[in-house]
Amino acid sequence: MNYLSGRVRRNQGGFTLIELLVVVLIIGILASIAVPQYFRVVEKGRFAEASSCIGGLKTAAENFSLKFGGTYGSAANPITYAKLDSQCPNLKFFNAPVVASNNPYTIYTITMGRNATANGSYGSYNVVFTWPPPAAGEWSCNGGIGTCADLLP
Repeated sequence: MNYLSGRVRRNQGGFTLIELLVVVLIIGILASIAVPQYFRVVEKGRFAEASSCIGGLKTAAENFSLKFGGTYGSAANPITYAKLDSQCPNLKFFNAPVVASNNPYTIYTITMGRNATANGSYGSYNVVFTWPPPAAGEWSCNGGIGTCADLLP
């Protein structure tokens, strides 16, 4: 209380309701942009597991090809994941790959499925690696909630 004037002086500090609402709105807009990007980065990190596994399988398949005269197996001895399984131990985010070669065994594909558990923004999807690459490219991705093509190398 100001004893000279006889009036009570009020504290003028603080924020108005409008100012607080504007700040909350700005934070909400920034969060709506940042959260999907965060999930994309996390999923790209998890996709590295499949990419690493496929890289090891590709090397093993090329060694297999050298052993069998430039092809990826034969009808009697086809290339399979069972022959290459030391390349992908302890997969956490993807199912064990399925490796198959075509007849006449000049092309092989590796297919890995994303485990659906705790995979919110992308859902279940399959990553397919084909070698030698067809016209569409060596990597493809199908399924999922959104497009998983942005995860491919």
